[in-house]
Amino acid sequence: MANFDFDQEYASNFAYLIFNEYPLRFIGQGLSMDGLYMGPWYFYFLTPFFYLFGLHPLGGFVGSVVVGLITVLIYFWVGKEFFGVRAGLIAAGLRAFLFSKIEVDWTMVPAFHVDGMVLLTWICFYKYWQGKTLYLVPLGLLFGLYTSIHPILFPFYIVFLVLLVIKRKLPDLKTTLLSIMGFTLAILPLIIFEFLHSFLEIKKLISLFSGGGPESGKNLSQLLYFIQYNLSEPFRVLGISSELLQLSSLIFLGSFIYLTVKKYLFLKDKFHLLFYLLSFVVFTVYYYLSPTHVPEYYFLAVTTLSLFYISGLLSLMLQKPSTKVILIGVFLYLLVVNFQSLRTKWDNPSLITLYHKDAVVREILKHQSNDKYFISYIKEPGWNFGFDYLFKYYGNYPDYKRAEPPTYTIVIPKGLSGTEADFSSGNIRLILPK
Repeated sequence: MANFDFDQEYASNFAYLIFNEYPLRFIGQGLSMDGLYMGPWYFYFLTPFFYLFGLHPLGGFVGSVVVGLITVLIYFWVGKEFFGVRAGLIAAGLRAFLFSKIEVDWTMVPAFHVDGMVLLTWICFYKYWQGKTLYLVPLGLLFGLYTSIHPILFPFYIVFLVLLVIKRKLPDLKTTLLSIMGFTLAILPLIIFEFLHSFLEIKKLISLFSGGGPESGKNLSQLLYFIQYNLSEPFRVLGISSELLQLSSLIFLGSFIYLTVKKYLFLKDKFHLLFYLLSFVVFTVYYYLSPTHVPEYYFLAVTTLSLFYISGLLSLMLQKPSTKVILIGVFLYLLVVNFQSLRTKWDNPSLITLYHKDAVVREILKHQSNDKYFISYIKEPGWNFGFDYLFKYYGNYPDYKRAEPPTYTIVIPKGLSGTEADFSSGNIRLILPK
């Protein structure tokens, strides 16, 4: 489950540098556009877990799983606050056992861990909608922390502006100052970095949006694809077969609208449908107009909100004995489908995980003293990420400058070479010096 590739190696190196070079770092991982960086707080959160495991990458994965466990608790708490204990349990249960979410918890990638931030933002929106301006203080902190998770949550800034316009309820001076302070503290490392680098990122952003970018030409088919994706993705995450995705999304949206119109239980508050649809539209249009390439995970916030409200609607089925049977059937179906996906992944012989890369490195070092040695790769592009950190972790780094004996050849995936392997682990083959 624990893939050790580019993102995971970056997090490992971040912790390694904290303890071995300099403890203060003002930026985290670079974004897909050169010259732009996220903040460091997510990686600082993982650092103690690396320390507990002696800086072995496994510590980072444990930290990532802890983030997942915290997220499950957030699902329960926010679900309980919105819809009641039953809905909170359903939301937390889905977040805990869905295969796609279990995979996320083993990624060590901040962008994939946004769902907890999304729900905390959502409850702050709701409390402000109810007139409780004090919730703007944690909201300010959350808005700042977006920069250390991923910019994919930035469209929530627009949603909040609409919320302000609708409610027209400004906080008092103390609450305003505390909100600004929370936001500023969260982005302070990036502010320092910008100051020390002549506001490099700000200039880059201005250049990006003023110039239109390389992908400024948009077409309607892309917008329609984004809409279709946002409607169907929550049900793919649940594990529902592709043939039923569109039908499931229509049933969900239709039920949401119908029960809101009927003012049924918690849905009598128009906040839910109004701001769910607003967020759906804002995220879709925002990324449709984006001048850069938009991967599908940029819509994780919309997927999270959809799953959250699906949990709320499922909890309504517990109100009547006749629908309880249907709900139990749905849960059993989801449990079987997701368990099967987990088992298929676990039994996959072509996996390349931290365990397999670590085994190959330890096998090399078992044959190699502290003398210089060379590592060559027969690989697909980018598949060798992670090995450098493991060699550094074990304190015996290879010489990459000169291809002199002894030479160890790592074949990844192992099907790229027909040479008989001296050692293999997962989908990695190791050829020892002759």
